[in-house]
Amino acid sequence: MKATALCISVCIFLPTQVFSAALETSNQSIASFLEPNNYLEFSTAIVDANVSGNIYRPEAEDLSTLTEVATPNFVRRYVLFNTSLKLQLHPNWSLGFIYDQPFGTNVDYTFDPIPSSPANLINATQFKLDTKNLSSLLGYQPNPFLNFYAGLSHQTLSTQVKISGQSSGLLIDYHGDIQKNSAHGWLAGMSYQIPEYVLKTSLTYRAKIRHKHPFNEQTTTTPTIPLLNLSSNQNTTIETPQSVNLEFQSGITAHNLIYASLRWVNWQNFKIASPLISSSSNNPVMLVDYQNDQWATTLGMAHVFSDKWTSTIDIGRDSGIDNPASTLSPSNGLYSLGLGSFYQIHSNLFIAGGIKYFRLNKAKVQQDSNGSGSLFKPLSSVNNNHALAYGIKMGYRF
Repeated sequence: MKATALCISVCIFLPTQVFSAALETSNQSIASFLEPNNYLEFSTAIVDANVSGNIYRPEAEDLSTLTEVATPNFVRRYVLFNTSLKLQLHPNWSLGFIYDQPFGTNVDYTFDPIPSSPANLINATQFKLDTKNLSSLLGYQPNPFLNFYAGLSHQTLSTQVKISGQSSGLLIDYHGDIQKNSAHGWLAGMSYQIPEYVLKTSLTYRAKIRHKHPFNEQTTTTPTIPLLNLSSNQNTTIETPQSVNLEFQSGITAHNLIYASLRWVNWQNFKIASPLISSSSNNPVMLVDYQNDQWATTLGMAHVFSDKWTSTIDIGRDSGIDNPASTLSPSNGLYSLGLGSFYQIHSNLFIAGGIKYFRLNKAKVQQDSNGSGSLFKPLSSVNNNHALAYGIKMGYRF
């Protein structure tokens, strides 16, 4: 079972939740920290999504009259990176560092301008959010079976929103951005393993991380209407969500093992409010507001063909967050199928690669074409959308 024990932590975490509920782009696994001895790992994944549907667009002659038109593919390709280092400082103590990009999105689409509108106003939306995480972990192993660990996370966040007024039936452009800023959180967990059976399980909790920084916002019109040309630089608070990860693997025969994971993410408490637009309202106006928490599961099997080659296959499900269909939330959960392969170059160095297909479930269409107050336009219908992720990982043991 030695070859299997070496491969599973590599293959199980090839592209898994790189396209899932809300803004999640990583399952925030700490599996690399549970590797034996000293370990260095690097991985990258490319995500290609095909996401589109129909949207309500204002008529040129009457902006209050909406016509249904097809959208382009409005989710852009993105690349993710992950690296980690684990050091066994003492038989009972270990130190680790994990860098990943846990949350993000890149929504970007443009329609042709409406002829009767000002030349610089087009029907367009752009929303980018980027986070980067560096987690530092300290582990205590009182015996070969148990590992208790805790640590701190340093997280950076930046976001940019641009919405043309035509997207909402108004001749106003909205622009808001939060410059790159940092905040801190914590994580803790425990792991239990029986090496001779290749059994390993871990439970990890990550606390929410609160970012409080200025939100630069501006609304503009052409021609100029002073009462509608506003700007604001007020502080706003964004809390990236708390989460719990349960991960499991076990050998079942000399050449096969199973693995599984369960992840909960508290998206229901994640919100991005607009201080500028909220200033004229009794209630905060939300740019992003998710309705439910996310549950994600993966179940897979690995087969060892030789001392050098191992392959995996897994299936996954994501519950989604139940928001109505919009250009920000066109899908509501997904099903996935992944294939991976591992090659042991020599005793200390390996490479693994994988591909995962995501079938995106359609979000429920909201019948009210005016939406629910969000600046992200509701979709009138959703296509059969999907995504593909390709990943590669290298690891070195020393």
